[in-house]
Amino acid sequence: MRVCSPHPVGGSWASIVRSVVRLGADTALGAATALILALVGIEPAHASARMIRVEPPRRISVASPFSGPCTRLDSDFTPGLADETSVAVDPVAPRRILVAWIADGAATDLVAASRDSGRTFSRILIPGLSACTGGDAAEASDPNVMFAPDGRTAYFSGVGVDRLSRNPFRLSASMFAGRSIDGGFSWSRPFLIQPGEGMYWDKPELTVNPHRPRVAYYTFDRRFAPDYSHGYSLLSTTTNRGRTWSRPRKLYDPHISDSWPGTSQILVNRDGSLLDVFALATKGGVGPAQELAIRSVDGGRTWAKPVVIGRSSGQSVIDPVSKHPLNTIDVLPSQTVAPDGEVYVSWLQRGASNASSRIAVARSSDGGRRWIRRSFRVRGQAAMPSIAVSGDGTIGVLYYQIAASSHGGYWPARVALATSVHRARHWSQARVGGPFNLLTAASPPVFGCCRVGDYIGLTRMPHGFAAAFSMAKPIARHLTDVYFTTITTSRGRPR
Repeated sequence: MRVCSPHPVGGSWASIVRSVVRLGADTALGAATALILALVGIEPAHASARMIRVEPPRRISVASPFSGPCTRLDSDFTPGLADETSVAVDPVAPRRILVAWIADGAATDLVAASRDSGRTFSRILIPGLSACTGGDAAEASDPNVMFAPDGRTAYFSGVGVDRLSRNPFRLSASMFAGRSIDGGFSWSRPFLIQPGEGMYWDKPELTVNPHRPRVAYYTFDRRFAPDYSHGYSLLSTTTNRGRTWSRPRKLYDPHISDSWPGTSQILVNRDGSLLDVFALATKGGVGPAQELAIRSVDGGRTWAKPVVIGRSSGQSVIDPVSKHPLNTIDVLPSQTVAPDGEVYVSWLQRGASNASSRIAVARSSDGGRRWIRRSFRVRGQAAMPSIAVSGDGTIGVLYYQIAASSHGGYWPARVALATSVHRARHWSQARVGGPFNLLTAASPPVFGCCRVGDYIGLTRMPHGFAAAFSMAKPIARHLTDVYFTTITTSRGRPR
């Protein structure tokens, strides 16, 4: 196991590099690892933060199982490319864990299921989701998994995709929702919530009502041609554990020609009211954005006017040496409800230079009416913050920490975790995974270099978190691989 103190980085960088070189002297990567560690640092944390324990991440993605005609239908088929992770823990039996990701470029969305706290996983395919699993769609994307609060049902959401041209936005995307009644080890053929119809429907998000286990919410976006920078969000609901879903209805329309609501997700407050949190993105997600929330007290039939949570600059993460950007949307939020009912939202705030960034965290104690905004500093560049609150009340933000620039063909990146036991006032930071070379995280042919997806997975456990994320070479065996770990934040151990 790995034990992380509140001050995960101690001593000078020179001493750290010397230690790493000594540890890696017997390997060809020793010197490169030392260089990467020197370039990617973690800001020291607040002294009063509690100790956390990070288990060494384990690779859970494997070689591609796909071949034959189905792969020829998928123009993005790339064996060994795994990204966009989602993770779920059964709240009744925390040993049951699900991890989902996009497999082999876009061959399908894959689910890995565990009954032993993630020590072992079984690879599960969603029947009928894509051509490689017996469906009609050439590709699949945007996976998400979640358990009902009573553990009786597991949910899956994903997208079936048919590309209409090499333009990454010119596609026909169908919205699917699947269900499992055996902890995710088998899945029903997914329910078609929205057929593609030659249109760009985007980024489904699932939420299960914690007070009503039979009820779940499915949100997604419609983005319009020709620039795909404007659109609205939609909501579908199930009241029978995912057997059927309601016809999608419009959720939020900004009525602005260059804006669309990105990563729209329903949160359920303690009083039963619903909160929809999203980014009002512009210019295809590259540019300034507002992080907004709208509230409903009648089960989603009507919604109040938007409340501004905060703002994101929308500046891209970029390597000034190779000129490669990180291929992701930098303004999307991550949102969650804590065990005590408080609502938290995180998003990226790029710094004035590549040397420093900030991750914003907003908190609401009144169901989303008012917000307190704070942030913590990240040395270098940051990306894809994902927020969760553990059963003991520890706030966690998982994110990629990326060096200011590449050196000698290495653009160092790692996965880090920031934690707070002070309602987001003070933060400690710890290393979780890596380092790896972001320049090797290629995603041909559509996205090119430097892609590890648009989001990573972090979720609550009784005494900590479960996390799933992608990393590239030299750590990964394949092009990019999915790694899983558990993080303990208080007495007791995830089991």
